[in-house]
Amino acid sequence: MAGLRKLLRDNRGGALVEMTLVFPLMLLLTFGLLEFGMVFWRYHTAEKATAVGARWLSTRHGVAGSAPVTTELYTAVVPDCFVNTTQAPGTRCSQIAGAAAWTQTCSGAGGGGCNAGVMAALVAQMQQYAPFITPANVTVRLRGSTVGFVGRGRAVPLITVETTGLTYNLIAVDALVRFWTPAAVLGPITLPSFASTFLAEDQKEGPGL
Repeated sequence: MAGLRKLLRDNRGGALVEMTLVFPLMLLLTFGLLEFGMVFWRYHTAEKATAVGARWLSTRHGVAGSAPVTTELYTAVVPDCFVNTTQAPGTRCSQIAGAAAWTQTCSGAGGGGCNAGVMAALVAQMQQYAPFITPANVTVRLRGSTVGFVGRGRAVPLITVETTGLTYNLIAVDALVRFWTPAAVLGPITLPSFASTFLAEDQKEGPGL
């Protein structure tokens, strides 16, 4: 009994036991803060890149008109108010039925009437802010608007840049969790989709100008 009481009173090695219990939790907390900080960084840079891409694209010609140039995203000729009409020149697009219903989608690789070179330049602009964005993550939606008039020579679309399919793999946290629980698997964190819309800008206000 005396030996047992002496053993119970012996506190040597207590700090090592406490460290063994606390250290893994400290590792998880430390690397968790670092990696979730990276997730938030990726979130904000992707959001910024999407807005910058939409702004950059809106200052280029969105669709081809009666006087096409080489920088249109959508190369097929689009009527001034997106639909064919017999209305007199000068008629506002807001008075043309179906003008706002027109849509066209361009993927990151281009094709289908979409200029692959413009899409590649758009992705390059976005990658300056978010290098992890790839062409597969980028989609552009062109939609008809009620801005402009018949005879203007170029339609004025709404341009929406969308960024989807972005993920982040938790490297350190996943390794720590696997070390303690080999059967546990932490999948990648899927970021939400981002979208930004601008009205196309065009310094050309009519044929011959």
